[in-house]
Amino acid sequence: MDEIGFWAGDPEGRLHGSAPLGWSILPSLATVPRRMIVAMSQTTVEAEGQPVLLMLVDISGYTRFMVSHDKELRHSSMIVGALLESLLDQVDVPLRVSRIEGDALFLYAVKSTDEEVWRRQSADLVERLLALFDVFAERLVEVGAYSVCKCDACAEVGDLKLKIIAHSGEALLTSVGEYPTLSGVDVITVHRLAKNSVPENEYVLMTEAAYRDLPLPEGAVVREGSEEYDTGTFKTYTYLPQVEVDLDEETIRERFSNDNAAVQILRNEISREYTDVATEPDRGYHFNTGRAALAMNGYEKEWIEGIPDTVIASFSGMGNPLAMEMPAVGEHVVDIGSGAGVDSIIAARAVGSAGRVIGVDMTEPMLEKANAAMTELGLEQLEYRHGYMESLPIPDGWADLVISNGVVNLSPTKDRVFDEIFRVLRPGGRLQIADITVEKEIPEGAKHDIDLWTN
Repeated sequence: MDEIGFWAGDPEGRLHGSAPLGWSILPSLATVPRRMIVAMSQTTVEAEGQPVLLMLVDISGYTRFMVSHDKELRHSSMIVGALLESLLDQVDVPLRVSRIEGDALFLYAVKSTDEEVWRRQSADLVERLLALFDVFAERLVEVGAYSVCKCDACAEVGDLKLKIIAHSGEALLTSVGEYPTLSGVDVITVHRLAKNSVPENEYVLMTEAAYRDLPLPEGAVVREGSEEYDTGTFKTYTYLPQVEVDLDEETIRERFSNDNAAVQILRNEISREYTDVATEPDRGYHFNTGRAALAMNGYEKEWIEGIPDTVIASFSGMGNPLAMEMPAVGEHVVDIGSGAGVDSIIAARAVGSAGRVIGVDMTEPMLEKANAAMTELGLEQLEYRHGYMESLPIPDGWADLVISNGVVNLSPTKDRVFDEIFRVLRPGGRLQIADITVEKEIPEGAKHDIDLWTN
């Protein structure tokens, strides 16, 4: 049998798939009735369109922000991902997520048939939607506070803005994967509204139907307008929110977060560098590696005897923290930034089976190499954990000794690192660090050059 292709329910409500010739295909989107028929091949499923409030929460400036350079593309993706995560955290019933669309969240709320219930829900929706602007702006400030990169993506993060587009109508809801899928003319319309004539880059744009459903704060000033698309001409109302963020650098650092996009960007670049050290140790780096670095830093031959060559090849420490004092038998030791595992293996041998050593690192290839060596050597008192020095995965007061070799200098918030070190040390515990030191203040420009942090 000959077929004609269509499928109902793609993100913009277009018809795709296949059906036998002679079936009556809806001639135009404008004629889609309240009761829709979804047909796939020769299976027909009947479903009822539901009254919904539809919203696009969109990041303005995203297209220009996603620049083409490899590093900038990585950084812009991480920043936008973190911003969307912060917005997702604010989504709660009756508002739900339909899907994530690159730089935007497609949200919806099924309207209650009880007018009083919907009145209360819509008032709450307005409050939470407007709060998104403050949350977004606050996250931008947080990202900027820890940024050490001058690439276009990181330098221009403050130019990003938020816009919310709202339209009320009907949609067919079907479940596909994690999120429900919405289809219909009104779904198309809210997406068409993303391309509008509003000159500002931060606003709430509502169709007349959405304006009736979203009671703005008393005294709110709106600007009337209209937008014309293939789905119709729509009277619109534009509201410019007053965004307020009261944050300073000290407050931001007190509430340090591993989720901060700028922190993630720095860690990502550092991890990329040390992934190369783990996988290509002989390539040549701006710091010494392998046996040459061990000899230069005064490691005794008997200390490294029997350690696999693969581990030794990826050693990249800046000094020798164990030269200060060897761990005693039975002690608990934490190795921050344990890398391929040279220092933690030496420490594990020193503490013996009665002791315990935990190495913490954020670079997976280094952890894989260290774990392979630990298994090969049969060091049951040694364990490696994925983690960060600003939030060590270690209980309070667990360690007799904390060691670190050329790692603390890589943190953008060293006060936080030492807070963590003293948290995990028992009273009277010891700290032995080998790292880079300077005799004069580092220029601000150098602090904000990510290449100097990682190369």
